[in-house]
Amino acid sequence: MPTWTNNDGLTLKYGLDRTTGTKGGEYVTTGLLREVEFKINLADLTETETVQSDVVFIPAGVRIAEVKVYTTTAAATGVAVDLGLVRTDRTTEIDYDGLLAAFPTASMNAAGETLVLTQGSTNVGALVGTTTANVGYVTASRTTATAFTAGAIIVHIKYYTP
Repeated sequence: MPTWTNNDGLTLKYGLDRTTGTKGGEYVTTGLLREVEFKINLADLTETETVQSDVVFIPAGVRIAEVKVYTTTAAATGVAVDLGLVRTDRTTEIDYDGLLAAFPTASMNAAGETLVLTQGSTNVGALVGTTTANVGYVTASRTTATAFTAGAIIVHIKYYTP
C-alpha cells in the first residue's frame, strides 16, 4: 500500500512513493503577490488530471492574477495541455482547465519561449482573474490520446488576496 488517504482526508505515502521529489514550490515574497512554480514533463502527462505537488496548493479566497509558461524543452507530438485545480480530497474538480485551457503545442515548440497569460488571453482558464472559493491542488493533463514524446515547461502562477 504505497499511498493511502486517512479519515482526515490526508494522503499518506509509503515506500518509493514517499521518496519521490516534488515538482513544485512557492517563492518567498514580501508583498501581497504570491507565486508558485511547477516543472511539468509533458511526456509524463496522461488524459487523467494529475496533482503536480502534494505540498503546494492555491489557497481559498485569493485572486489568480496570471499564469506564465516557460518552455525549457520543445514540445513534440502532443496536441495541448490543461492545467487546473482539484479540491484537497483529490477527486472533486474545481476546474480542470481553469488555469490553462487547451494550451497548444505550438505555444511550447521552442526552448526559451515564454508566454504570460492574464484574464482574457487566448488559452487562459476561467479561474484566472477570479477569486478562488476552495483550496486546490494544481493538476495537469494532456487534452487528447496523442501523447507528447518530448517537452518540458515551467509554470508560474501568481495570486494575491483581494
